[in-house]
Amino acid sequence: MTKLMFIVDQGGVPVYSQDFAKLGLDVTVVQSMRKALSKLKSEKPDIICTELNYDPGFRDRVSNLEPLLAKLQSTSPQTRVIVFLEREHESNLNRLKERFNIFDALYYPLNMEDILASLKRAIEQN
Repeated sequence: MTKLMFIVDQGGVPVYSQDFAKLGLDVTVVQSMRKALSKLKSEKPDIICTELNYDPGFRDRVSNLEPLLAKLQSTSPQTRVIVFLEREHESNLNRLKERFNIFDALYYPLNMEDILASLKRAIEQN
């Protein structure tokens, strides 16, 4: 069974586990990036869905995603990462893509059809 970790960092993404289960996904929902990083010590998800949160106060990084992406790059580079973001932060996403592997990006407002289609593509690459 394909494992999905769904990281809800700011709460802007609805989680519909029953829809994900129909795709044959074993879903783990994590409520913060810090908890997700801790969970990655014991779990190896095939797919991660997470939000890109940009804060101009970050002095040493583009967004909340760098710690996660760096960890995956060194420990689990085959994990497919699907990022949810505001279109205004596309330039930040592009900067991340220069350094890290990001499977797909979906823009707010999200709809379930797009999320499921992206997940299906990620499963097919498993």
